[in-house]
Amino acid sequence: MAYEKGLDLVEINPTNRPPICKIMDFGKYKYDLSKKDKDAKAKRKVIELKEIRLTFRIGEHDVDYKAKQAKEFFEDGDMVKVSMRLRGRENGMVETALTVFSRFAEKAGLDYENRPRKMGNQIVAMLAKKKEEKQASKPVSL
Repeated sequence: MAYEKGLDLVEINPTNRPPICKIMDFGKYKYDLSKKDKDAKAKRKVIELKEIRLTFRIGEHDVDYKAKQAKEFFEDGDMVKVSMRLRGRENGMVETALTVFSRFAEKAGLDYENRPRKMGNQIVAMLAKKKEEKQASKPVSL
């Protein structure tokens, strides 16, 4: 029957008794599958991890600029990692470094998923959306 119609006989499930077969144009079927895969890849958004490096003695304008960059990365749907490498005597002044992190988060308008933590001579944190403050609820009229 498939030969008469100019189509292919495709075995769908060979383990069944009797095996299940279908009459179709196999080349067209493979082409349709490849088009679906191509469309799915085009619509998919790959989440990237973007890193912003701060320094111990960063200027105010530099903090503003990097905060603006972090906000743009976050709005594009990427994850943002903020890091700072401490060198030499800076390792003893972790509190000052943490104030730079808090100033950065305030400028960016974002919060940290976990508080910044020190790992060796680096301080690392991941950014998250700022938690909205609860607004005063309006009284319900009866």
